[in-house]
Amino acid sequence: MKTQRAGLVLLLMLCLSAQLMAQQKSPNPIFTADSLASGNYKDVLNSFFQLGLERLTSPDKEIRFKGTPFAVMAKLDTTLLVDKNYRNYTTLRNLNYAVGLRLDSSFRFNGFTSGITFAIVNKRDETVSKAFLKTVENNERVQQLYAANTAAGKEISKIQDMNVKGALLLELDAFVNQGTPFKSLSPELKEIILKAADEPLRQELNEKGDYNFTDTAKAIYSQLKEDLQKKVLWTVGVTDTTYKDQFVFSNLVLHTQFLKGLTQSPETTHDWELDIKSGLQFVDDTLKSGRDLKRMLFNLETGMNVVFKAKTTKRSYLEIKFSGSYYRNFAQLYAEEERDRLSLNATVRLRVFPEVWVPLEFRYDPENGNFLGFINIRANFTALGNIAKQL
Repeated sequence: MKTQRAGLVLLLMLCLSAQLMAQQKSPNPIFTADSLASGNYKDVLNSFFQLGLERLTSPDKEIRFKGTPFAVMAKLDTTLLVDKNYRNYTTLRNLNYAVGLRLDSSFRFNGFTSGITFAIVNKRDETVSKAFLKTVENNERVQQLYAANTAAGKEISKIQDMNVKGALLLELDAFVNQGTPFKSLSPELKEIILKAADEPLRQELNEKGDYNFTDTAKAIYSQLKEDLQKKVLWTVGVTDTTYKDQFVFSNLVLHTQFLKGLTQSPETTHDWELDIKSGLQFVDDTLKSGRDLKRMLFNLETGMNVVFKAKTTKRSYLEIKFSGSYYRNFAQLYAEEERDRLSLNATVRLRVFPEVWVPLEFRYDPENGNFLGFINIRANFTALGNIAKQL
């Protein structure tokens, strides 16, 4: 069973593997997969590094750097980015750390921030998710191509003449791995493949003389990988901030976030993504002397993120998220402070460069009529330069 599963996945990666072995200038599949992730996803869990300039129009600004332990290791040893090595570091790739500097309205230092986030459920990374393996295994087109390739190979192996057998195996490899169209094959191999194929594939081969096995496998893999971006991501984490005059926590937040794509049609150029996040915040009680974290605040935000994608590359270029938030104050109320509060929110993410996003955040308090707007800039990068492109 394990051999069959490995073969099914390998079938979809044949052309990619061949290009890497030949050291052609094709994108590393790891980075290709990362580029399909939405901006909202990368803000929740980043694959490599992210530099963020937060709330630039607010009196409480922040410069934040996010990364993964694996990305640091890969910077020192780029062989870790090779597929078989990459898969061995699942835990480290599901872990994000963040460090930052808080700035006041005059851009003066106002304290440190730090945090960690871990994905306890991550079905959006094909190198992490077992669900992706099941999806590949159960795909009818994958089973069809795998069966035809296997049957053709077995039929050729029965040939006694070693020269003929070797030539046909090389030709079959060119058809499967190197993009040789069906019409360019020898009559002997065409007959073997047609005999090995099931009726639907046989009909397709007869009707399309330029049928390309490699491109077909690529297309199936790309579609399955795109569908994977709609799977569940669930993270938990903790963040904190310190005072500017001493390294003591002024704020501590336990948080969790859940993402799930809802779009089913593969033809659509926009996706719908459910986004639910919650946090329990501990802050200093300024009514009491000393510094402590005895005030407890709870918040829950539920929203829908609409991802607009380019038709050919499938990369998102614009994302708009609408959400509603509920806040509950469990501590002693200050003057004019409310126990419960609601707000309506919107976030517009613009992709200004391939890995640079500008999220514009808006919050509206319907009870008090208060409106707030923030501008952020977030740049995602690998810091691996040309070395990564050669892997």
